[in-house]
Order: sequence, then structure tokens, then C-alpha cells
Amino acid sequence: MEVKFRGINIYSKKPEVVFEFYKKLGFRVLEEVAPDDKWYGSTLALQDGANEPMIWIWRQDDEDNTIVCNRFVFSANGKIDEVYEDIIAAGIECKPPFTAVWGGRELILHDPAGNELLFL
Repeated sequence: MEVKFRGINIYSKKPEVVFEFYKKLGFRVLEEVAPDDKWYGSTLALQDGANEPMIWIWRQDDEDNTIVCNRFVFSANGKIDEVYEDIIAAGIECKPPFTAVWGGRELILHDPAGNELLFL
């Protein structure tokens, strides 16, 4: 089977808040729609480069109370403390990096929709 991972959908009743969170983290904006757009549908790039995975942020219907949480895993390329400092400088609260049970350093934070971002 030949497939390519294209991205991930995030649904939220407050998609503009989730979108601003990822913008603060430095993800490149591919498309930004008006906050009052029915479906919202703003898009960010997960990585630089053409045809790289994206994050699509959609408005969750008011009657839909489904909770879906994703877990993103990012490599900090040995610069976990720099990533932490960048996150704090962007005005996002998170706990400092820690040494995980497996011996490596991890940094975990959550977006406003409850999705987990793990930096290794």
C-alpha cells in the first residue's frame, strides 16, 4: 500500500484559540480564515517544505460533545531546553523538561483543545 501522511484534523468549539496557540509556537500559517467562518478551517504546516504534514483546525459543532485528543511527538534535536525557553518566551505556560523513566529528556504541554505535544 502506497500512502503518505498528509496531516491531522483538530476539532474545537473555540478553534481560533487553538489556532493562536499553534501560531505562538511558531507553526507556519498556510491558511487563516475569519473567526466567524462556519467551519473555521484554518491550516498550519507541521514542518517546513512542500507537501509536508499539516494541521487543519475546524470548528466543532455545538451539539457535538465528542472529545478527541491527539498526541504529537516532536524531535527537539537535543535542544529541549531551547524549545522550552521558546515556548515560555511565546507566553505559553508549561512545566519544564524532565528526565523520563527511559532516561531521555521530555517536555510535555497541551493545547487548548487538550491535545498533547511531546518534545523529545
